[in-house]
Amino acid sequence: MEAITPSDDQAKAIRAIVDWFGDDSREEFYLAGFAGVGKSTIANLAIEEIKEQHNVSKVRTAAYTGKAASVLRKKGIEDASTIHSLIYTPKVDEETGELKFTLSEESAAAEADLIVLDECSMIDDRLADDLRSFGKKILVMGDPGQLPPVNGQGAFTRNVPDVFLHEIHRQSAESPIIELATLARQGLPIPRNYRKGDVEAMVLTKATQELIYRETTQPICGLNRVRWTYTQRMRARKGFSGEHPVAGERIICCRNNNKKGLFNGGMGQLVTRGADIIGVREIYSLTVDMDDLHGTTEDLLTDPYLFAHHFNEGKAQKIQGARPMLNEFDWGYIITAHKAQGSSWDHVTVIDDSGAFRDNRRNWLYTAITRAETGLTLLMRD
Repeated sequence: MEAITPSDDQAKAIRAIVDWFGDDSREEFYLAGFAGVGKSTIANLAIEEIKEQHNVSKVRTAAYTGKAASVLRKKGIEDASTIHSLIYTPKVDEETGELKFTLSEESAAAEADLIVLDECSMIDDRLADDLRSFGKKILVMGDPGQLPPVNGQGAFTRNVPDVFLHEIHRQSAESPIIELATLARQGLPIPRNYRKGDVEAMVLTKATQELIYRETTQPICGLNRVRWTYTQRMRARKGFSGEHPVAGERIICCRNNNKKGLFNGGMGQLVTRGADIIGVREIYSLTVDMDDLHGTTEDLLTDPYLFAHHFNEGKAQKIQGARPMLNEFDWGYIITAHKAQGSSWDHVTVIDDSGAFRDNRRNWLYTAITRAETGLTLLMRD
């Protein structure tokens, strides 16, 4: 492998991280930077120096989603995992037989000398508190160019970065995805007839919208009414109908449930749908094969209303407020950039709804574009 020579700014960042690790008064370090600046590379170089200077061997790296963890493994971090699998362990309730996830004092995090977290903007206060409970040094990496979490700032990213990297690495600058993402972040126009390799941008028309339906891409949009329209079209093309999901359909989790190992934005396939009665209302009991979990997850109670009227978010919040034991699911064929945040796919097709987000317009488009790993189709509204 070719040796990496850090730039002056990168070398300063590495030194700052190494010095922080040796400072017992500071438990956390926030490394911020836009896509393409080499955050992971810098973190890895800093970790190697930490291992050498401080006789450290147990470093655990994790990301919020399984998709993000798989990207880290592709970058050579073989033991990268989700945060949930790093700190929680599955346990069967002896009374109910139900599988739950509990904080584990014997987890890999408990044995670690250093915990490294990628895509940290998605980590809420509850998950952060569980991570901090191990009393370990925590290095977090985040991208301030992305959308802020729906429910406010992330637990780690609300702080001022210890180091903020701005310079795009030369090799990354040659990536067409990084090129378009940088234009979006800077508020500069993106060419409407752009094509470089497997990355393209074009006007959204009746003809080009057919690209949304490809099996090899993950569609992303910005508005729930847009998502609803394309969801129903996709379901019809696959032979599904009706207001509620049936076995074989893609669904997405819309709220964290640590006990079940579920996180907001996690996707899976519906295996079975049963029904329970709570009070006088019918409640669905779902069995779902979640992408980021091994095996199926059973007895996931949710309200049928969330599928039939998902665009009415105020009503959905009232349902969850009245029944906090319920899980929140929705269709998973096409997802919003907010739900996609923290994950990535080989190929993404983005419907450019950035105009609906005003102050966050740049952040929205930047976030949507950077969900793509190798291929991107950007469909721009005329």
